[in-house]
Amino acid sequence: MTTRPTKTLLAALLLALALPAAHAQNPADAPPAPPAVAPAPADTPPAPPAAVEATPPALPPLATAPPSSPAPGTPPPSAEKKRSRFRIGPEVGLYLPTSSKARSEFGSSWLSLGLGLGDIGRVTPKGQTSFDLQILYQSRDGNHAFLAPVGVAYRTGISQSGANTTYVGATADVYFADLRSGTYNVHSGIRTSGGVSVLIGENFGDSGFLEARYLFVPKIQSFDLSGLNLTAGYRF
Repeated sequence: MTTRPTKTLLAALLLALALPAAHAQNPADAPPAPPAVAPAPADTPPAPPAAVEATPPALPPLATAPPSSPAPGTPPPSAEKKRSRFRIGPEVGLYLPTSSKARSEFGSSWLSLGLGLGDIGRVTPKGQTSFDLQILYQSRDGNHAFLAPVGVAYRTGISQSGANTTYVGATADVYFADLRSGTYNVHSGIRTSGGVSVLIGENFGDSGFLEARYLFVPKIQSFDLSGLNLTAGYRF
């Protein structure tokens, strides 16, 4: 026969077992469900990604091009500026006749004058043709000699050093002469004759030159006026 304390103990055990089951079946005691996330509408475009500011790559420093040098044979700008204007200059020298008769009557050295027009120009091995004009004059003791070669000169370069050019050449001229000599009773008036000359010289850029020329002049009124002409010229 079961005692009263035993019944009380059994009832307590049953109550302890029944309480957890009842607590699990009570919806009020269940933990709250997480809130449902509403799906995004199908036609809603996706949000654009956040713009990322891109840093442009550093450019290498620009190389400074060296100043271009003029092509060989090209004149400098200063030379081009000179050639853009008209240039003129004197040609001055001494004429040394080789005939003793001419030296004795008119003097051993005569004044040589010339007028240069335009640039002197660089003489190349291909050659250069130019106008030729000189005036030779000497007066002594009432006697005078005047000689003017007018013609064409041809020069060709034989060597070059920087802007300087050594050249040789020849001329073909008509000689205009006027001689007066009291000793030989000569008063020729203007006479003309043909003649030639050979020359060698040096050009200094396009502004100056030195030249030695030997003139072969036919006799005029018994005077042989052939001789050596030393000339220096400049262009402004």
